[in-house]
Amino acid sequence: MTQKYRILRLILGDQLNPQHSWFRERNEKILYCMMEVRQETDYVRHHIQKIVGFFLAMRSFANLLRQKGHNVFYFTINDLNNRHSIPENLQWLIHKFKIQKFEYQMPDEWRLDQQIREFCNQIGIETKVYDTEHFLTTRNELAQFFKDKNQILMETFYRYMRKKHAILLDKNGKPEGGKWNFDKSNRKPLPEKFSFPPFWKATHDAKPILEEISKAGITTIGKPKDEFSLPINRSEALTQLEHFVRELLPNFGDYQDAMHDAEPFLFHSRLSFALNLKMLNPKEVVERVANAYYENPKLYKLNQVEGFIRQIIGWREYMRGIYWKEMPSYSKLNYFGHNRKLPSFYWTANTKMNCLKNAIQNSLENAYAHHIQRLMITGNFALLNLTSPDEVDE
Repeated sequence: MTQKYRILRLILGDQLNPQHSWFRERNEKILYCMMEVRQETDYVRHHIQKIVGFFLAMRSFANLLRQKGHNVFYFTINDLNNRHSIPENLQWLIHKFKIQKFEYQMPDEWRLDQQIREFCNQIGIETKVYDTEHFLTTRNELAQFFKDKNQILMETFYRYMRKKHAILLDKNGKPEGGKWNFDKSNRKPLPEKFSFPPFWKATHDAKPILEEISKAGITTIGKPKDEFSLPINRSEALTQLEHFVRELLPNFGDYQDAMHDAEPFLFHSRLSFALNLKMLNPKEVVERVANAYYENPKLYKLNQVEGFIRQIIGWREYMRGIYWKEMPSYSKLNYFGHNRKLPSFYWTANTKMNCLKNAIQNSLENAYAHHIQRLMITGNFALLNLTSPDEVDE
């Protein structure tokens, strides 16, 4: 006899936060569902290492929930019951288990947000949406903050965030060091001879997942690797954070805008994967970095620490706020009317332009490029080439 659950809860692939309030207590009437679907692997061509990382992390999270006594239904990519559509899989589960209520956490993409909203309007049972309990702002906080202001400047929003969350403030509520922003100190070129600490890496066997992706016939970009080197659970993510603080943060600010053709990662944290899948919370990352400064200001100079924190509570929260303020019209904007195709070397790195070749090759090889490579190299060339924004997005 099929077990009857009362509530079905959807966990998307970037909602792998074991500290979410959903998981504080076990309830036999709740069924959690997770799914690897072609809807998400195919809407654009993803990097092969990105899909591998998502699937590994999702499966790890499903196993963790089961170990804690939660009920989980998981669709693998080649599952015969998998409809490869989030709404169709949900509908199948609702029918199969006679679900009375559907619950989900707010997606981070407008596309998914609209799809699940429409699904909720059609299924004829009670629904409820929860916050992901991850970001330091609400979706609409930035729009409200800039409502009566003439300019939507990141720096203005960043200072608001510093004050709101009491980050790097002295006892009088003023910015540590007398300035809000030390960016001018963070543009040093790398010395000719410089030793880099080894970067932290996990060693997850990716071969079984690669075989499943190949069997499914998913089209990807980038180089597959037999080992996946980023964290796939919270414990590993915390270890990676500690490695960054100990080994990389002391030099991060100085050289955060530098590039090196033989060192792809330099002093960057590579925490974005763990943050974006919500294995780490931005507040704990910022607090850990700020505490390092207060504990040892000689080693962790202010420009190193402030430069990193600005990336998290400044740019990351700011761009999320802009996204929800402007979507869906934002996806259609083309201010300059650019309409050229994206050059083919963006997919191959086959170009004689050395900066572009190195930046793109790094992306294809490692599924990674830091902010200068993305903005000032690949992004800026696309702008100078008069490339259609839709081509760049794709």
